[in-house]
Amino acid sequence: MGGKTLEYARFHESAVLGLESAREILSAYTGRPLRLAAVRSDYVELNKVPLLSGPPEEVVLSSYVTFGGDVEGQLLMLFRPESAEKLAGLLAPHVLGPISGQRSPDLLESLIGEIANVVGSAVLNKVADGFEIKILPIPPVIIREMAGAVLSSATAYAGLDGDSTYVAYMKATLDEEQASFEIVFLPRMGGFQGTSQMTE
Repeated sequence: MGGKTLEYARFHESAVLGLESAREILSAYTGRPLRLAAVRSDYVELNKVPLLSGPPEEVVLSSYVTFGGDVEGQLLMLFRPESAEKLAGLLAPHVLGPISGQRSPDLLESLIGEIANVVGSAVLNKVADGFEIKILPIPPVIIREMAGAVLSSATAYAGLDGDSTYVAYMKATLDEEQASFEIVFLPRMGGFQGTSQMTE
């Protein structure tokens, strides 16, 4: 990596391309005409990271995609319970819709894991292409935990400290059910370095 700086506009463009690639893959898998209704990205100061997904005490379903290569870190996807159910129901209504009881949480987490694998890999691949670097993701780990605990542990893993450190934050919304999720890109200290520029 050397002194390569994370240029915000390029990251935004690459990540949007990754989400569009994931949309195409998920549409092909499910046979459903999905489209991205909205994509927004920003830089968030480190002390605000635990608030990204709402109140820190709110339980969320999260995916950790750890990656190595020319830069190491994690890509987090955060799903509030109602959004996770809507997203899974949108993509696989014939599987999730009629199921209730003890099997439902396990099945939901399995479906979200598949979605996170597709989205995480697509976003990281496009970011790698955009910056001409190698990023090697591993399959995601799905965890159900309070949002504050999830994000705090992830920032600790990334080795981020100090008030001036920024992370990239994206929120995408899939059409129809308006199922939304947050994506937090956390390169380890010494990898990418952000700028304060913001692109909508």
